[in-house]
Amino acid sequence: MIAAALVGGIAAFTISSLQQKVYESKATLIVGQALSATNPDYTQLLVAQNLSTTYAAIAKTRPILEAVITELGLKETTDQLAERVRVESPSSSTMLFITALDGDPVQAARLANALGDQLIAASPTIQGREAEFQKSIDADLAETQGLIDSTQARVETLAALEARTAQQEAQLAALEGRLASLRSTYSTLLSFSSGTASNLLTVVEPGGVSTSPVAPRVLFNTLLAVALGLLIVAAIAFVAEQLDDSIRDAEVVQEVTGLSTLGTIPRMRGDSGRSEIYRLAAILHPRSSVAEGYRALRANVEFASVDAPLRTLLVSSAVPNEGKTVTAANIAVVFAQAGRRVLLVDADLRKPAVHVIFNLPNAHGLTTMLRNEAVTSESVSHVTEQANLRVLTTGPLPPNPAELLGSNRMQTVLARLKEDADLVIFDSPPLQAVTDAAVLGSLTEGALLVVDAGRSRRRAVRGAREALDRAGAHIVGVVLNRVSEKASFHYAGYYGDEKADVASADGRPRSDVAAERTGASARAD
Repeated sequence: MIAAALVGGIAAFTISSLQQKVYESKATLIVGQALSATNPDYTQLLVAQNLSTTYAAIAKTRPILEAVITELGLKETTDQLAERVRVESPSSSTMLFITALDGDPVQAARLANALGDQLIAASPTIQGREAEFQKSIDADLAETQGLIDSTQARVETLAALEARTAQQEAQLAALEGRLASLRSTYSTLLSFSSGTASNLLTVVEPGGVSTSPVAPRVLFNTLLAVALGLLIVAAIAFVAEQLDDSIRDAEVVQEVTGLSTLGTIPRMRGDSGRSEIYRLAAILHPRSSVAEGYRALRANVEFASVDAPLRTLLVSSAVPNEGKTVTAANIAVVFAQAGRRVLLVDADLRKPAVHVIFNLPNAHGLTTMLRNEAVTSESVSHVTEQANLRVLTTGPLPPNPAELLGSNRMQTVLARLKEDADLVIFDSPPLQAVTDAAVLGSLTEGALLVVDAGRSRRRAVRGAREALDRAGAHIVGVVLNRVSEKASFHYAGYYGDEKADVASADGRPRSDVAAERTGASARAD
């Protein structure tokens, strides 16, 4: 989540910083003159409010925009200009706001003011008035106002005299009468003028030059990207958690299978290109947390069968590649290290792997004993570097593995194998792939189900448990394999690590020397 927030914030900051800056300028106009009258007319005010919406629509018509383009000498179409201007008329208001956007703050102000001027210039045509008539009325008003002013001055001069003659009195009376007549004429002319009309447009505040851009908003965009990054990753994690049906710990194992987890095996480290023999942690890395995990598994298996020690043990998994073969090999090693005579049998007659781990030939093995009653386990099994441990590989693979493992001949061979060892451990195919493991489960005294932490799916593991139950197998418990290093970290600190092997005389790690000796011993046998 932190990484997503940082990446989103940095990306938004970089992109916003590289974008072209946009400046805004706003011109304010008012519709009508009702507010400037001594006694405002409510009807005119309502008309002006309604007309402001009309003017807002007219401002973005093609003729008005073309006039602005011509005035400013712009090289763009009316549609392009319309995208850069916004005309708003708030409800219950006679105000009109013209907003223009441009990369140049001066040009944005010119654009807003030009649009307002062109709207005012077009208003006489919009209002339906004749320009010549209005011009005549305005001239008459100006002339009458001049006469009123001069007459008023002469009246004030005569009225200031302390002693007036009869002629001056008559002149004063005539001037006062003329003044009243002029005022009446002015009032009549004013009624024909649009000076108090409700549809008159006037600039209240011209568009100014902005000093700061309105876009891009770098800080806002950065904070928004950080928030979105956190929310998206949190949502993905939540959905993934809800949809994740993998098994990661012993609690989920108990919930899915109803079985106890007898062993927790940490994930092995190392080069995947190294020989498979290096997976024998119980031999090559005896002080590692992995080896200690197998020893703990051995102890728990013995506790689970304390009343009747197991003579035959099946190791299987739900699906391929969950580590069942490596688990079977290492369990065989730790039981042999405890002093029991162990025979590890590769019963995976479809995709055998035990001979690969122990670096053994596979020309003869279990199928050889099944075909020929005279063949003994001692003659086809292999001794290993580990005392008390012999390995019986599959031998030539048959075309009918399930029928062969479920035959009466297999029961006979199994009885003979039990005579040759204290514990016979079978590595079998996956339970969900074929029926071989279930068939073997009905013949053995106990079964271990290997579950890959984080990879095994609940449905598959539940199906494997049900398959063993249908076969009548006695499931001893579950081995939780390949647990993450974080979950098993405390083991590594206490028991040591596979890298802590004691060096041999020639300076090489003891695990390398042991691997060579194990392989050489098997090949010699």
